[in-house]
Amino acid sequence: MGKQLRYLEIAQTIKTKIRQGVFPQGQCLPSQKELASIFNTSVMTVRGALAELAQEGIVNIIHGVGTFVGTTNVNSNAIGLQGFQNEMGNQKRSITNAVLSCEHIIRDARLDELFCTAGGTYSCLTRLRTIDGTPVILQRSYVKSVHQEIFSTYHAEDSLYQYFTSRTGLLITQGKEIMTPVLLEEDEKRLLKLEGLATAFFSQRVSISIDDAIVLYDEAYLAGPYVMMASRKLGKTSVFKYLINTTTTTERERSFSDPSLWEDLV
Repeated sequence: MGKQLRYLEIAQTIKTKIRQGVFPQGQCLPSQKELASIFNTSVMTVRGALAELAQEGIVNIIHGVGTFVGTTNVNSNAIGLQGFQNEMGNQKRSITNAVLSCEHIIRDARLDELFCTAGGTYSCLTRLRTIDGTPVILQRSYVKSVHQEIFSTYHAEDSLYQYFTSRTGLLITQGKEIMTPVLLEEDEKRLLKLEGLATAFFSQRVSISIDDAIVLYDEAYLAGPYVMMASRKLGKTSVFKYLINTTTTTERERSFSDPSLWEDLV
């Protein structure tokens, strides 16, 4: 491995040791100086490796105290990364969830491919997300049937990702999402109370555990009239967030000079 990627190699080794239980959840890792000695490298390289793990939500760095292996109780970064409800809470928007249906024993070759399972069965939770009284998101979430009880006992007021993590103990360390513009079909338009030629962002998202396994898959329609996304790039890092506008027409050009819009995109 090239010298410039040494920090990634160290990050992967530490991640493997966490997965194997060598460094249990909640434990403080050796100091940066000790890790530099263990890996025969510089403290700066170790710092880069720990920063990479912190960005994934695998460790929590408390300056002046130490670096701790994330736990399902204290590791809020990974959960916050996943939850739309968390994101709207940060923007001080009132979101209401309604469970429309909960289905079990679903067979789907697409899901087999995603979850790397042959002939598996799955559960699906369908929710309607309403913001300030306006239906904005229609979301279907899928898990393997081994976790079907989580969907059966889920309450609409809870964050699904926090509930899933607390019930399974699985540490979600990353999420991947693809957004595609689509025209809504009649069923989706009816549920989102849209008429005529209606557009939406179609979101496909996977939540990945520390074992690099997909544990949760979501499909969501984000109603086009209300949703936009803001993205900010800093060096090699790009971050984005959803913005919801259900009351007025936003003059998007003015948004570039609005500091409140960008302050949490760091």
